[in-house]
Amino acid sequence: QKKQNRETKEGLINFYFCSTSNDFTVCKISCETDFVAKNKDFLLFSNNVTKIIHDNSTSNQISHGSFEDIKGLKDNSKTIDEILTDTISKIGENIQIENFTSYKTNDYIFLTYLHNKYSDNASKIGSVIGLKVDNEIKDEIKKDLQIIPMQVSAMRPMAIDEENLDPKIIEDEKDIIKKQIDNLDNPKIDQIITGKLNKFIKENTLLNQTLISDPKKTIKELISEISSKNNSPIKIMIMDLFSI
Repeated sequence: QKKQNRETKEGLINFYFCSTSNDFTVCKISCETDFVAKNKDFLLFSNNVTKIIHDNSTSNQISHGSFEDIKGLKDNSKTIDEILTDTISKIGENIQIENFTSYKTNDYIFLTYLHNKYSDNASKIGSVIGLKVDNEIKDEIKKDLQIIPMQVSAMRPMAIDEENLDPKIIEDEKDIIKKQIDNLDNPKIDQIITGKLNKFIKENTLLNQTLISDPKKTIKELISEISSKNNSPIKIMIMDLFSI
């Protein structure tokens, strides 16, 4: 019981892929130390838990949940809660199953990325991109657009575009900018605020970010280029970043 009160600042993001790239689950599991996060037993436990969640998640949709939603799910005779308790005893650290997202839908093409992997399926940072695109060209565009989930993991945008950026974030940033230039005696102060705010939005929205692989091009321009090349519209519908 004492272990379960200890702080968990390390851990991993585990991906479990089933039969296709449209059929997978991502689970965030935390522990106390980086040493345990890379431990073979912890990696096996994480993959097993993610598989149980995936096998029991609803088909034909994207579903999210926390430990409370899945603790009673069973693998043969034991529940996830019991498996967790056994693993805590074996490893000797507090372990928390934080949350999960299951992706089971053919509505999108998914691109995934794990940064600095601990194993084939686990890392401290992972990202998922869901694209709306004509199925006939999905294989052609995957390679061309694989840079996008890498971009998400590296640059951590807050939203896909300005429309999806929380208005409160914009207002808070505006207040910060105003305080920074409060004593500035400049007739163009409104223009300065607008310029700084536009820069903030550009840096924190995926479509407006410059590519990590080509600073002369934005993500929006890349998508437009690949869309024209394949004569088919492409739209980012889902952007999920998972990190410890």
